Amino acid sequence: MRARNSYLLAILSGVLLLLSFPPFRFGGFLAWTALVPLLIAIYYQLHIKSADRLAEIAGLGFLPVLIFCAPWLQELLSLADLAWLAFVLGIALAIFIAMFLVLPWIIESWKPKHLPSKSLQHFLEQYSGLQIFVLPVAWTATEFLIMNVPGVMRLGGAFGFFSIAKTQWLNPPILQLASFTGMYGVTFLILLVNCAIAYGIVHYQETRRISKQAVAVLLVFVLVLAYGLIIIPERVEGDINVAIIQTPLTEEENLPDTYRSLTEKSLKYEPRIVMWPTSTFVKLSVETFVDFSKEQQIYLADGDAIVYPDGKIEHHNFGYHFISLPEQISSGDIYHVFFPDIYGFDTDLGKVGVTDCIESASTLPANDLAKQGVEFLIVPTGSPNDYLFSWVLGSNAIYRAAEHRICAASVIGDYTGSMIVDPYGRILEDIAPEPEIVAGKIAFTDQKTFYSKYGDVFGWTIVGLFAPLIGYNLYLKRKSPYTFCKKCKVQIEKGTTVCPECGKKQ
Repeated sequence: MRARNSYLLAILSGVLLLLSFPPFRFGGFLAWTALVPLLIAIYYQLHIKSADRLAEIAGLGFLPVLIFCAPWLQELLSLADLAWLAFVLGIALAIFIAMFLVLPWIIESWKPKHLPSKSLQHFLEQYSGLQIFVLPVAWTATEFLIMNVPGVMRLGGAFGFFSIAKTQWLNPPILQLASFTGMYGVTFLILLVNCAIAYGIVHYQETRRISKQAVAVLLVFVLVLAYGLIIIPERVEGDINVAIIQTPLTEEENLPDTYRSLTEKSLKYEPRIVMWPTSTFVKLSVETFVDFSKEQQIYLADGDAIVYPDGKIEHHNFGYHFISLPEQISSGDIYHVFFPDIYGFDTDLGKVGVTDCIESASTLPANDLAKQGVEFLIVPTGSPNDYLFSWVLGSNAIYRAAEHRICAASVIGDYTGSMIVDPYGRILEDIAPEPEIVAGKIAFTDQKTFYSKYGDVFGWTIVGLFAPLIGYNLYLKRKSPYTFCKKCKVQIEKGTTVCPECGKKQ
């Protein structure tokens, strides 16, 4: 394969990856083939460095499209605010670094045609037919550990914003897999299908035979899709009205009056719970509206507190959020740095939980709340994240709802970002025609999914497979009579001091 064609395939993968993610709505089908061009290009490379470069180009293909094409970014740039621009470019840089450094390391599991891979060399030489499964296992295990080791999750959980599983945010049949495996099962399946298609293509080109492994993987995909289509019921309207106020949070002095006015306006939808976004940099809190809550007999909630109709106030403790780290460290509370507490709120409607912004990216906080019997999850954020992460918070709410069969609400201080989600991950119809308010009917349910009961059995199983995989490769390496040149990677006998191919001293 010509280098030019390889580079074009790598760029194509980068663009397809971006278009697979929210807010674009193509991920339901694009994600299943987005990595195929890159994998095929890598497979036919003659040099390891060239294969690595292709993975890096896929990251480069992701970045320019992110900057110039993403609608939410264009809206930010139109603000002509240097502070906003710096923040946006920081996010873009973080994504680029993830693609540039992390993806090449994982892609090494995909062995080029003429060379062994840098990692798992001996294993893949001996069991080339299992190549389809190595990349999904390595990728999923890495993602799972970053977002599920409690202390690491405080920062690493942010990678959940860009998990490849998020590409299926508008694909409810596939989302039902998460009720057994969490979002990590969807990650694994997407990668598995991509690898199966790529392997099936190169296997047929070389042997003119259909790969049995690829056919088996595609059959699994069809079964998962069919299960999702069968299990999802017709939409059932709930009996509890909720409303979200989503006017942008600004420095205006009359912002509290604006939110009070809009909350009064939302009363025509007869909500039992009215939700506001998190207010980080402006003076706005439901705590100052106790009298209003008592007068209207409604619950008021934001990312920090919930006000009861009787005037009682309870606070969210930000247990898994990184903003609670300084206080815990300064107080010497090291235990809760790694094993934080998080709790729900008992109401006369049922138990309500909050996972503020970054807390919603990982499965850990919602798992803790589900074990406590939470039946409705609020996922809020506030400035400066309103424009940037509205689609991320929405997809987080969708996954947490599907994983535990509960309703969820994504609460954004933006005219377009908020949504209410049913227990199967479907976005509910907004019954409020005005842009400042989102309203819908939910139901408090006491359903328990496999994932709610048993947690990350799948995730730890994948980690359990990855660790022996590396160990077995080390065993094969020790047992093997040959090794690989440090430079050109050609196979040489153990004990060879100089590579006969490239002359590199070993």
